[in-house]
Amino acid sequence: MPAHPRTVDVEAQEPEVWPVTGVDARTVEVQVSDPDHAVSVTFKFGLIPGSPLLTLGFKVWSDQGIRSALRDLPIPRWEKAARGAAERRLVAGGPYGQSVSVEDLAEILVREKFPELNGAAGGNALRRRNSLLHLAKMAAEYAEVVESGAKNPAQVLGDRHDVSAATVRSWLHRARREGLALGSAHPNAVS
Repeated sequence: MPAHPRTVDVEAQEPEVWPVTGVDARTVEVQVSDPDHAVSVTFKFGLIPGSPLLTLGFKVWSDQGIRSALRDLPIPRWEKAARGAAERRLVAGGPYGQSVSVEDLAEILVREKFPELNGAAGGNALRRRNSLLHLAKMAAEYAEVVESGAKNPAQVLGDRHDVSAATVRSWLHRARREGLALGSAHPNAVS
C-alpha cells in the first residue's frame, strides 16, 4: 500500500426517504472509492437543522476482497472526504442527485450569509460581493483538494490559479473570517 494516498473519488446522493426524525431532517449517502486499497465505502450522514452533521453508519466493500484488517484502513480520511461532500450537498439543497459546482456553492453561501449584497449593481457593494464570491470559491476548492488526499492543498490551488501557496492561505484565512468556509471552527462559520 502506498505511503501517501493520491486521490479518492467521492459521490453524494440523497435517498428519497428520510429516516432521520425531526422537522426538515435529511440524510445523505456518500460513496468514497479508494483505488489504492481497491475498496469502496458508503457513509450515511443525517442532518437535523441546528445540529451538527451526524454519522449514521458506513459500509466497506470490495469486488476483489479486502486484503487488510478494518483497523488498518484509512477510514478517518475517507470519512473526512465523505463529510465534506455531504456538507456541500446539504448546503446546496437541490433535487435528488444534483451535483453542485464550487461556483454554485459559493453563490449559495454568499447569498445566504450576505443577503444585503444580492443584486448589487455597482460600486463598493459589487466589489465586496465579487470578493466574497472569490473567497467562498477558494474555500470550496480547497475542501475538494483536501478531500482528494493532496499532500499540500494550498500549493495545488496556488499552481491552479498561478499564485503562491501563501496567497492561497491568506484567501482561506479571509474566507474563514467571513464565515464562508464550510466546517470551519471560526465563530462566523456557516453552520
